[in-house]
Amino acid sequence: MKKFLNILAALMLAVFSTSCLDSNLEELELYSDCNITSGEAYWRYYGTEKIPASGELKVHQVRLPRAVSADNENNIFKIRYTTTSLNAEQAALFTEGNVVVAVTISTAATIKPIGDAPKLGVPGDWTKDNQYEVTAADGTKKTWTIVLEPYN
Repeated sequence: MKKFLNILAALMLAVFSTSCLDSNLEELELYSDCNITSGEAYWRYYGTEKIPASGELKVHQVRLPRAVSADNENNIFKIRYTTTSLNAEQAALFTEGNVVVAVTISTAATIKPIGDAPKLGVPGDWTKDNQYEVTAADGTKKTWTIVLEPYN
């Protein structure tokens, strides 16, 4: 009986682990857009209070109010930020050398830094313009320059 159940289980596993959808599937169109459509800037800094469990300084994050613009012709994406939301103590510590930038790109596209550009989503050096390669689902590529600049 045990041998019969093992054979039955193996047979069912073979049948249920296959798919009926292996041919005559509709070919879907690939996206060709490779643009940056939106962006955010955050500043992270160490506070003075310690985390009780680890004894390390607590990390704070402040979203910087911003205005964004995308120049799709020249592939330049600007994030203009202001530090008006920072208090006097925070403003004294602020530097573009430790800013987090996050962007939204076209559907199904990927983005990667070029050269020494910082990874997106982690603190990096934004004292200079940084370049990124955006690749569309169909393989189309564009090199974008992301610029972080202050305004008041």
